[in-house]
Amino acid sequence: MRLSDLQTGEKAVIVKVLGHGAFRKRIMEMGFIRGQRVEVLLNAPLKDPIKYKIMGYEVSLRRSEASMVEVISLDDVYRANDGEPARSSVSFLEEETVKQMVDRSAKTINIALVGNPNCGKTSLFNVASGAREHVGNYSGVTVDAKKGYFTYKGYHFNIYDLPGTYSLSAYTPEEIYVRRHLREETPDVIVNVVVASNLERNLYLTTELIDMDVSMVIALNMYDELENSGNVLDYDTLGGMIGVPVIPTVSKSGRGIENLFDTVIDVYENQNPKVRHIHINHGPVIEQGIKVLKDALKTDPRIIKHFSPRYLAIKLLEGDREVENLLRKEQNFGSWMTLRDKEKSKIEKTLGEDVESAVANEKYGFISGALKETLTWGNKETAHLTHLIDSLVTSKVLGFPIFLFLMWLMFEATFTVGAYPMSWIESGVGLLSEWINSIMLEGPLKDLIINGIIGGVGGVIVFLPNILILYFFISFMEDSGYMARAAFI
Repeated sequence: MRLSDLQTGEKAVIVKVLGHGAFRKRIMEMGFIRGQRVEVLLNAPLKDPIKYKIMGYEVSLRRSEASMVEVISLDDVYRANDGEPARSSVSFLEEETVKQMVDRSAKTINIALVGNPNCGKTSLFNVASGAREHVGNYSGVTVDAKKGYFTYKGYHFNIYDLPGTYSLSAYTPEEIYVRRHLREETPDVIVNVVVASNLERNLYLTTELIDMDVSMVIALNMYDELENSGNVLDYDTLGGMIGVPVIPTVSKSGRGIENLFDTVIDVYENQNPKVRHIHINHGPVIEQGIKVLKDALKTDPRIIKHFSPRYLAIKLLEGDREVENLLRKEQNFGSWMTLRDKEKSKIEKTLGEDVESAVANEKYGFISGALKETLTWGNKETAHLTHLIDSLVTSKVLGFPIFLFLMWLMFEATFTVGAYPMSWIESGVGLLSEWINSIMLEGPLKDLIINGIIGGVGGVIVFLPNILILYFFISFMEDSGYMARAAFI
């Protein structure tokens, strides 16, 4: 339940403050912290703002700000305590009941899995939640968010597997979906899943999440591939540099998953020493433009409860349409756009390239510098077999013949090999029908059993061998990695 849902005169106990950065800090400094009681004193005639009483003083919040505070209604607490509705005086309230309910609600952690396509998010989701979602190894298999639940060390986790995305721009439906989920659902902790053997590409998304100033843990997935390559990554130092804990994981085997969620709990409870917010330096020219826009955006507290003003400033300079639409309804939108156009023109004139390219170059420069200090390249030559298979099954000469041969083999096996068990099933159904026919008297019940039940079920299960063989081939091609190559050609 959110604080904005309470009616005038209702009382509640605060569970947690959602949001991030300066907005969250400001609300908490006003006294909206876990366990504090709050009372709704007055709703404005137009329902916004709302006046509250907390810690003995009165304070007004906008409805949008109050919606970022999670609470438990005292009515619910009383009912849990003695089955009666809330009484007029809180002195009757059992303190232990309040504490138990707040602690129980506060131990619910909402997690969002964010990462590039094919980084192993869905595998990690399945291992953690016990779900059996479809796992593919080609881009686009995850088309919406899947939600799972699990309990670990007394905490209840709601875990969302978001679509794979390479960045948080607004060019593809996946990027827009992920960003809107982070804005509207406000997860407590983001688990950024990165491929350990392809860090430079995967960490670009990490830099954008850092700009958003969110609580985050990095799952260094497929860490076994990094080890097998002979490369050595000082992930502790890397985590310290970027202010985000980095945990090695192998989602297909479950290695490191417990350590990952131990770290998620520490980050959620503000107990991880590595967590700190850093600013990725985009160079003096871009940074000056970011500062000007950020200072202008900070004057409107309504727009910074979901995203940090720095992130919004960067996206405005990049010409991000989704962010422009988010800010369009604000009264200062016109002046912000004028300021943006001025700073954008100044940056592009000075650097000789568009802002989006300049920002991307600086981010990759930051990533390259961080990896130079933490990644030691090994001498092992790896993936010979993988490259050999790729060269054969995706070549211009052999790619399509191999594909057609495998399709032929799959359907030939389905209908030729499957014909044998089909005949066995048909014979078995026929024998069963003859036996029932020999022991039962003529009548409607006999017709129902022989022609209806046995005949009907037999007519369906006769195709079971074909279906099993077909699914076996599809699973084999998917798990072996051939399906990705087939999609490529």
